[in-house]
Amino acid sequence: MALMAWKKQSIAHRLTVKVILFSSLIACFATALQLYLDYRQDIEGIDAFFAIIQETSIRPLEESVWILDELQVELQLEGLIKREDMVYAAVLMDGQVAWAKGTPDPADGLTRFYPLHHLARNQIEEIGQLQVTASYERIHQRLTQRFLVLLTSNAIKTFLVSGFIFFCFHQSLTRHLTHLARYVGNIDLKNRRFAPVRLERSAPTHPDELDQVVLSLNFLCESGHKSLADLETQRERLRLFLDATEEVVLGVDTKGRCTFINRTGLEQFSATEASTIIGRDIQTLFAVGEPEATQAQSLSGLVRAALSTGTSMIADEMPLSLPDGSPLLVNLRAYPVFEGEQCTGAVVFYIDVRRQQRLEQEKRLFTKVIRQAPALILVADSESMIEYANASFEQVMECNEAELRGKSIFDCLPGLKLGEPAEQILACIERGELWRGCVTRSIPQGRTITLDAWTFPILNSAGRRTHVVAMGRDRTREQQLVEQLYHAQKMEAVGKLAASIAHEFGNPLVGISFALRNVQERLNQDDEAATLLQLAGKECDRMRKLIRDLRQFNRPSIGKKTVFDIHRLLEDIQALHHNFLDERQIDLVRSYAGHSLYVHAVEDQIRQVFINLIINAVDAMTANGGTLTLTTAREGRQVVACVEDSGPGIAPQQLDKIFEPFLTTKPAVEGSGLGLSISYGIIQAHGGRIEVRSEPGQTVFKVRLPAAEEEPA
Repeated sequence: MALMAWKKQSIAHRLTVKVILFSSLIACFATALQLYLDYRQDIEGIDAFFAIIQETSIRPLEESVWILDELQVELQLEGLIKREDMVYAAVLMDGQVAWAKGTPDPADGLTRFYPLHHLARNQIEEIGQLQVTASYERIHQRLTQRFLVLLTSNAIKTFLVSGFIFFCFHQSLTRHLTHLARYVGNIDLKNRRFAPVRLERSAPTHPDELDQVVLSLNFLCESGHKSLADLETQRERLRLFLDATEEVVLGVDTKGRCTFINRTGLEQFSATEASTIIGRDIQTLFAVGEPEATQAQSLSGLVRAALSTGTSMIADEMPLSLPDGSPLLVNLRAYPVFEGEQCTGAVVFYIDVRRQQRLEQEKRLFTKVIRQAPALILVADSESMIEYANASFEQVMECNEAELRGKSIFDCLPGLKLGEPAEQILACIERGELWRGCVTRSIPQGRTITLDAWTFPILNSAGRRTHVVAMGRDRTREQQLVEQLYHAQKMEAVGKLAASIAHEFGNPLVGISFALRNVQERLNQDDEAATLLQLAGKECDRMRKLIRDLRQFNRPSIGKKTVFDIHRLLEDIQALHHNFLDERQIDLVRSYAGHSLYVHAVEDQIRQVFINLIINAVDAMTANGGTLTLTTAREGRQVVACVEDSGPGIAPQQLDKIFEPFLTTKPAVEGSGLGLSISYGIIQAHGGRIEVRSEPGQTVFKVRLPAAEEEPA
């Protein structure tokens, strides 16, 4: 109680605490306020620049992106990242980076996206996005520099104030404390040989701190002896605690010799008595057979470093070898022990982590295997709420794992929300059994996928369900390949049939045609029979053309492949069919790539393909005219050309069979149904493919051909 009363009246306590606390609080508040204002100013500068980009930079960039002016786009992106704190600018088209400048992924930054639009056919279309990223790293660096400056200045001020206070303390306090220190240095509490302390000064009117110190010292001397006994008791308790821990604890003196070892350490060294270990150099315990160059990386090297530097040393997954050759892999901590300012030894803690490391490696391995597995894997909790989805699931379902978390597993497996399949799955999960089936889903992007699915519960040791796992295999591509195989086999059969028909009917038709013309020449021109013979001759010519088309199925191409520009071929076709388009009131729109696109193919065959597609598109718009759009582009190693019409579209039931022979939507007198089948065979023979997409008011035939590796001379 007397000690507590002295602390409240102490001059040193009141003066030192008040000065230090007040100056520290003022310095911290001023520093924090200044740093906050500077930080807000930098953040507002970034926001202001983002607003300027929206006002001044978007329109020019839209024009440059629309015309694919790479130089202008890169110059504009370069100008954006030259602004302070701006580290990355990119133009995204179709989700892919088309142009970029700077570093794409700063560790700490702010990203803004600006849509890029262009007016085409009186409609505003989005042609891409501008991504601009600002880094907070430079702001943090500036704030750090300012913080160091403010901290240094405040430290100097505090040092000066503290120095003045310490000077005052020396005059009125330190010299008396020196006397007390000499007295304390001569105390031998262990043997109780000490006399009461007295200060060499005139007694003050009221007792002050020094008087309290004198009283306290005399009290401490009386209780010191008792405290030593208590320390011995605590020492024994500490030893019991160290013997109970699973870590090996070693005490080391300044010469590297062991001064203490706990029970776990004795068991590791197969020793029964501590005396067999204590006194031995730790280098002989752990560095047996190690070359001198590697001892700095061993346990003995780290302990000696802790002793020489006076700082704690830490090492994780350090390999060690016991004297019997047993290998260890340990996490080690070495802490120096001080008496006053002198390092008198160190305490070493280490534990073998080989088993823990094996478990971590297995965990990382299994995590990587599940993440990269080709199968779709979904993990849900006991209530069927999703907790994890692997990369294959995200890719096939075209979704994000973060969006799936917290949702029901039945929301992600279509066809299982209601009805019998869901009841079967729930029943199997409740029984702890596996459910297997096939599901089909139309994802939001318009694609239909088919999955072989498995669903089963995970049970704990008590038999309670903890998780539900759903796995699947995507067989969509497999089905598409099977359908393509069926179509190819069908085309092959039709080709053989066409060759047979052409052989059996071709020559007789030629003879009939000549006979009809011979008879027609003998009759009068006004004779009704002559008219009928003329009609019969035309029908023979039509049948000959049909047979010629049928021969294309099975006749190998004799044309020579050349390298030519697809744009030139399309322009030649348009020039030959200019009057045809005008008569049908067709508006022609060209949307070509900004540069030449070369293909290596038989030019007359490719010409035939596009003539068939253009004529079919015009025939589809015969009623009221329409718009014919020709589009070209380069996609990877392919040249893509699209023929688009604004006709009524193709019926869904006919769309899947559009390339089959003799299938036509035209009147019987106008089409044979072989144009698209022949075109399909020509493109397939060139290593390309034809795709079709149709809806009311828009039908698009997309032709893909391999691009030429070299341009013509």
